[in-house]
Amino acid sequence: MADDVRCGRGENPLLGGARGGFPYHLVSTATLHTRYPEHPTFLAVIRGLTTRMKLAYTTIYDVRDRRCWPSTQLGLCQAGLAIAQTLETLGFTIEYVGGLTKPRSLITKLKWEFYNKVQQRDYYRWAEPAIVRDYNRQVQSQLNAIDYDLILAAENCLPIATLAPKTPMVLWTDAPLSALMDYYPYMSNLCRETRQNIYRFEKQAINRCSKVVYASDWAANHAILTYKLPSSKVAVIPWGANWQEMPNEAEIQAAIAQRPQDICQLLWVGVDWTRKGGDIALAVSDWLNQNGIPTQLTVAGIVPDSILEKNPQIRYVGYLDKDNSQQYQQLKELFLNSHFFILPVQAESYGHVFCEAQGFALPCITHQTGGIASILQDPKTGWCLPINSPIERYGQLILDTFKNPVQYKIIAQAAYDNYQMSLNWKTACHSLTKILETL
Repeated sequence: MADDVRCGRGENPLLGGARGGFPYHLVSTATLHTRYPEHPTFLAVIRGLTTRMKLAYTTIYDVRDRRCWPSTQLGLCQAGLAIAQTLETLGFTIEYVGGLTKPRSLITKLKWEFYNKVQQRDYYRWAEPAIVRDYNRQVQSQLNAIDYDLILAAENCLPIATLAPKTPMVLWTDAPLSALMDYYPYMSNLCRETRQNIYRFEKQAINRCSKVVYASDWAANHAILTYKLPSSKVAVIPWGANWQEMPNEAEIQAAIAQRPQDICQLLWVGVDWTRKGGDIALAVSDWLNQNGIPTQLTVAGIVPDSILEKNPQIRYVGYLDKDNSQQYQQLKELFLNSHFFILPVQAESYGHVFCEAQGFALPCITHQTGGIASILQDPKTGWCLPINSPIERYGQLILDTFKNPVQYKIIAQAAYDNYQMSLNWKTACHSLTKILETL
């Protein structure tokens, strides 16, 4: 198993001294942070102890320019921004390395045509050796122009795979790229060349790192088994919720108390109806209505028109952008006023939305797949069911909990406590600080 450095689980003593040549001290204070997360003295101490450490914060995309973020990787990009901003508030100096360009290549175009049309396989040029080496040349050029103590790669292995670092280097990501192969649909029909390139460059990157950190036990264990890593090189730090501002304790307590008992409000949020289990959520809502629990399924995201046409009972609010203040408020109200968050995903490397739902004191119901088990505490804060579970099983869990207001409030409070203890960016970055201090 990977080293368990989750903040808030186990004691974290006060550490001091300069080790590994870094001129700063560390206070690793999960318990203090949990009790006094905004205490000015606490924050001042943390800032003071890390002020002089400079991180070369390395990504392919430009963390600071949302306009360039790939639409299919918004969650990952939002996480990258949250990590950088949180580390800055803790006193680190962040030197941004990124905004890499992908060179045009006739060879990669021809390879794509061959694999796609002749072999009917998927070929990804982002894993092509020439592309990866060019990424690394761009990174090295930017590194040469800045002063830094440590490289922190907060996206994936590609921009650091061929670097020859002169300082410690840490990779912090949600999951190994190799774990996504034959798991996500878009990574399940790869040509042999792309598969081999992914394994090759990921192994090279990991070998060059002083430490690799993943967001879940599932991801860490996959890396350990796939690349035969010593467990001491791997750590697990759950990622946080991708919201600029989460509700405070008073809002949460008011929300729990005001949730009605005459109708069960289910919330589904996503942009991939099939992979995110939209049909299952709809079937569970119908089952509850048929079994004596008036239920409303609210859907925020992207849903096929055919689904909406056939199911007028869905309360569809469309896609809500958290960067739009009005839509952000609308989404916030949906989370606060719902009873359960239902997202029975078929595949999920992590799932920030489960962190967010628990931050709104929503018990979650989903599948036991990918990294979700490191986010939910089944059955304390929700339920992770086996894929292909009968609809009755989802429905009965919700029915029994909804009909017992005392039990519901216990689970809702436990979900919020889990967010406060483990699933926010301040806690995550404090845990990362503990690792950096040892390098």
